[in-house]
Amino acid sequence: MWELKKAKTVPWLASVTFLVWECGALAQDASSVASPTTNRSSVGELSSKSTSDGSFSLDYFLQLVDKNYPKLQGADAERRIAGAKRLEKAGAFDPVLTSINEYLRVQDIFTPGEAKDAVHNESRINLLTRSGINIFTGMRLNPNDTKTPFVPTGKSGEYFAGVAVPLMRGLRINEKTAAEQQAKLGEPLATQVFGSTRLEVLLKAAAVYWDWVGAKARVDIAKNLLLIAKARVDQIKGRVQKGDLPALDIAESEQEIQRRQAALVRSERDFQKASLLLSVFLWDESGAPRVVPSLQEVPALQPEPRELTNGEWMEGRKLALELRPELKKIILEREQAKIDLRLAENMILPAMDAYLTQGADTGPQGIGPVVRAGMAVSLPLRQRTARGQAQAARLKIQKLTLDEKAERQRIQAEVDDTVSAINTSYERWVSTLLEVKKAKQVEEGERLRFGAGDSTLFLVNQRERMSAEAQMRLAEVHVDYLQSAAAFRAVTCRL
Repeated sequence: MWELKKAKTVPWLASVTFLVWECGALAQDASSVASPTTNRSSVGELSSKSTSDGSFSLDYFLQLVDKNYPKLQGADAERRIAGAKRLEKAGAFDPVLTSINEYLRVQDIFTPGEAKDAVHNESRINLLTRSGINIFTGMRLNPNDTKTPFVPTGKSGEYFAGVAVPLMRGLRINEKTAAEQQAKLGEPLATQVFGSTRLEVLLKAAAVYWDWVGAKARVDIAKNLLLIAKARVDQIKGRVQKGDLPALDIAESEQEIQRRQAALVRSERDFQKASLLLSVFLWDESGAPRVVPSLQEVPALQPEPRELTNGEWMEGRKLALELRPELKKIILEREQAKIDLRLAENMILPAMDAYLTQGADTGPQGIGPVVRAGMAVSLPLRQRTARGQAQAARLKIQKLTLDEKAERQRIQAEVDDTVSAINTSYERWVSTLLEVKKAKQVEEGERLRFGAGDSTLFLVNQRERMSAEAQMRLAEVHVDYLQSAAAFRAVTCRL
């Protein structure tokens, strides 16, 4: 369901630039906000098992989910059940051996009131072919005199082989053949059902993953904001002692620390919640829950957003219509309905079976060659059952054709919606990134004014908070973009 063209990438934010000052001196951290012109990478393109810095990559996470998540393993078991059902239906065409060996003491049919001893031995092997033709072979041994209640044989028994051929009903298709054909189609049908479940699970897992990464980014922003306040309180105390600032600024700076500490705790709680949701999808090969990656393994929000082209949009539509399991499932269900229709139309025909048995009666009292041939005919006067089944099958085929049209339109709309979400997120990200840059400029300018005695601590704190809030929004927009990119991969069957 997803994959876009390549573009270069760097993290949008290694860490936010913060300035700490004394007497107008500025200190800057290791990295700053990246610009929209930095390297880009393709939207949602699969990465290696882990990123270059050893962090827990999306691709590796999805591999773990795909391999070990219990719900997917259960869905795969359902898929394998379809193979077992096909084997079950194929058993209808296994050779069958039947044998009767009995002794009877019965009334003599020629001399009433006298008992008659009789022995009956008969064995037969039947092989039903998929064309409906029944092939059989067997033997009889009834070594009695002519007064036996069974057709007697020579002392060495009668051996025979024969065939029964349906001339109309049951020829080439019958209930057992249709059941096997349905079961054969059931295997790829179960595969498509599994594919739908897999895409649904992986898409949900990807959304949870990016929520987790975004929560970590917000924790980092809150931590950096708190560090600034802690670094500044000692400087404020020193300036108060010199008489440069009122003593009230000490209380205000300490109040700001507590405010930012509470904001950090809230961000950490959001990260803990995201980690718990992520843990639901993490399992190892033994079937035990897997430990959630540490803070050091959480990657940065990347790749950097970019806008999709019309070519990528149309290619996504094409792939979705070719690969989506929902459409393949409908096609297979329609083939099953066609089998039902052929069977129902065949059942309308009269049953007319020709049979031929050729054998030899051997041993003393044997008569040599034996033959039996004939035809069995069954013609119900009305065929409401079969006609009703045929009508139901035609209506089901019609319904599935209409469902396919509706599903194609829905899938196209789904692709269009994800493309719109990606491009809208990109536009929001560009605007928010510019807002972050402007907020940083205002923040730094306010610090310089404060250092020169032309501003207040209240305004500096407010500017810093506004800058941090803009960075938080930038992280949220980036998460929306990455989740939309995952959805695009999902709807185009490339996740």
